[in-house]
Amino acid sequence: MDRPLYSSSAGNAACPAGSGGEILFAPMEGITTFAFRRVHQRLFPGTDAYFTPFLSANQTLQFKRREWRDIHPENNEGIRVVPQILGNKADETAWAIQAVADYGYEEVNFNLGCPMATVAKRGKGAGFLYPPERLDRFFDALFEALGDDRPAVSVKTRIGLQDASEAEELIRIYNRYPISRLIIHARLQKDLYAGHPDLETFDMMRENSLHPVVYNGDILSVSDWLAIRRRFPDLQGVMIGRGILRDPALVRTIRGGEPVGASELAGYERALYGEIYGVLGNDTQTVARMKEIWVYMKALFGKDGRFADGSDEGEKIPRIPTDIRGERGRLSDYYGEERMRVIRRLQKSRTKDQYDEAVSMLFDTIR
Repeated sequence: MDRPLYSSSAGNAACPAGSGGEILFAPMEGITTFAFRRVHQRLFPGTDAYFTPFLSANQTLQFKRREWRDIHPENNEGIRVVPQILGNKADETAWAIQAVADYGYEEVNFNLGCPMATVAKRGKGAGFLYPPERLDRFFDALFEALGDDRPAVSVKTRIGLQDASEAEELIRIYNRYPISRLIIHARLQKDLYAGHPDLETFDMMRENSLHPVVYNGDILSVSDWLAIRRRFPDLQGVMIGRGILRDPALVRTIRGGEPVGASELAGYERALYGEIYGVLGNDTQTVARMKEIWVYMKALFGKDGRFADGSDEGEKIPRIPTDIRGERGRLSDYYGEERMRVIRRLQKSRTKDQYDEAVSMLFDTIR
């Protein structure tokens, strides 16, 4: 079916003046489940919406029990949640979107951004971006199946699979369909999370999009957010994932609030452990999940981090480190010998006692 270019009535307008646009929490598979969302929203309110780890559309037309539980309204009370769907068949994806909408969700996000090989090699996530003709046929069939009585369908995308030149055809495809907003991670699928976002290609997609655009990629600090907002003032908002996992108070500091304090961070860690344990029901799995969170949060203790000098005093602008991948030197040069020993101890912990002891030792380095 030939479709005219679709123009959202919202256009690419920014949020109300002075608001700085929306700040959305990116989904992180296995981490940002409802247990995490409940604690983060309660202790660090201000995030405009949390996007869920993807639910898989499949031929059984059934979600897994854990997927249903993650989006159940009772588990997300008081939180604005946007469920995300992963798929590559229009009929299965249409079922998944409608099933989620039946739970009362007004927006559903379609995942074209996951770069991981286990997803991409199956032609899903960012692996569905090429060839573009296949994606075009998919959207045509999807919106035909959904009809007019559908929730808002947003799309999270990369700028291409292997080459940035793919972005021109991608934006032409997106413009043909009634997408509610376009969230663009400014990297290729092959990049994973390495290197730097391609802001030139992002800018081309932003300028040519007929839909509201949200920026995603490497916003790790207030200064990163400011740089994006100043360069692209007409954005609907930004999406942040790793930056908020590193510093749970990042949204608050972006909006002029105080950076996270040591006692506040310790309370957050304890609350997360308790909430996650309440869902998983055993310490072994809870310790493993908490260690995944510490992969990011330990950056607060690095040489550029909030607690770099062993103090919780002084500078009120959070100093969140850049990604240390690719830096020369040992990790101990980044964290210091004492903290590196504690971090290794935390990484090797298996039992709750081992984990608790390592976390306590890490906080003891803040004097």
